[in-house]
Amino acid sequence: MKSTNAAKLGLALEGGGAKGAYHMGVVKACLEAGLAFDAITGTSIGALNGAVIAQGDFESGYRLWERLDARMIFDMSDEEYRLLMRRKLDTAALRQLAAHTKKLIAGRGMDTRKMRGLIESLVDEDRLRAAATDFGLVTVSLSDRAPHELYKEDIPQGRLLDYLMASATFPGFQPTFIDDKAFIDGGLYDNCPINMLARKGYTNIVAVRTLGFGVTRKIRYPDLTITTISPSEPLGGTMSFNPEAIRRSMSMGYYDALRQLKGLQGLTYCIDMGDVTDEACGELLDTLPEARLLALGRMLGVSGIPPRELWSRVIVPRLSGSMRLPADVSSSTFISRLTEALASAKGIDKYAVYRFPDLARSAIKGPLKNVNGLRFRQVELCMAAQRILEGIQL
Repeated sequence: MKSTNAAKLGLALEGGGAKGAYHMGVVKACLEAGLAFDAITGTSIGALNGAVIAQGDFESGYRLWERLDARMIFDMSDEEYRLLMRRKLDTAALRQLAAHTKKLIAGRGMDTRKMRGLIESLVDEDRLRAAATDFGLVTVSLSDRAPHELYKEDIPQGRLLDYLMASATFPGFQPTFIDDKAFIDGGLYDNCPINMLARKGYTNIVAVRTLGFGVTRKIRYPDLTITTISPSEPLGGTMSFNPEAIRRSMSMGYYDALRQLKGLQGLTYCIDMGDVTDEACGELLDTLPEARLLALGRMLGVSGIPPRELWSRVIVPRLSGSMRLPADVSSSTFISRLTEALASAKGIDKYAVYRFPDLARSAIKGPLKNVNGLRFRQVELCMAAQRILEGIQL
């Protein structure tokens, strides 16, 4: 173990099929911020993305994801794929899928030749081995009933692509055979291989989660600095290799990473508070007229309390609870989350960086979208946010 690794940066990429588009958005933001990864480990799609990044071809991998669709990966017709993705299958759909299912059973799983060809077009074993970046993957041997956590130097020459394929052999796919042994997706052992990095001495780690299907093992090493970047909203399905879902996942990954890297406010939005300090936010909220506070109280079903007491004892705790914030939430977090809740209800695009005043001004314009789809507490929160943002001096 190299003691110098403690000062270097490792990247762990969680498996998740089509959710792997999220990795590329996160890494794009990291690279733009000047981060350089000295080691990359991944499972399943995380191993494939990791190999491309480790060999120095992030841009090529990113462009591929931008144009990726199911036909580039699966040997099935567009209609069969659409049927497979449907959440509710009618009798006709089941009848059509039955014929394809027979082919899968006869072939011991979904044909993976297209996937193999795609990997071969992306990953150059010699370049990956020669790269200065450490690279490791996880797979599981069905024959030995044992996990394999392997760095590139542990894999025999000429077999690296085989092990990449093995790591990404999702249950339901044809198993990957290496030296007469069957291998399957590494997510069945460790879907986000942080321990692999720690075991090699890396203590500063960025872990990119997809929250995909698989086992996530407990961290076994102390004194790690782990920056976890997770989806701010649910990603598409594991097999949803369609352009719209992929573009959304990439955008979400990019802005989720920016939020952490730049210390921006928001849960699903990126809100740059700029020079608007917590003290300044408190002063903004203090400018709310008493008549507006009393109107807010009536809207919440409370009256007979002095305005400022109503604000501190009722309005702030009630709205904080609706936003799942603590009662002692800071003024800047409180006001930015109100803005975010209203912006979301107004249908404002999440994938951009907004200055707080600009987003607040945009949020108070126009009607709520899809009001029928909002729960009562959400409607109440949005109405209160509207009145508060209209009442402060932006």
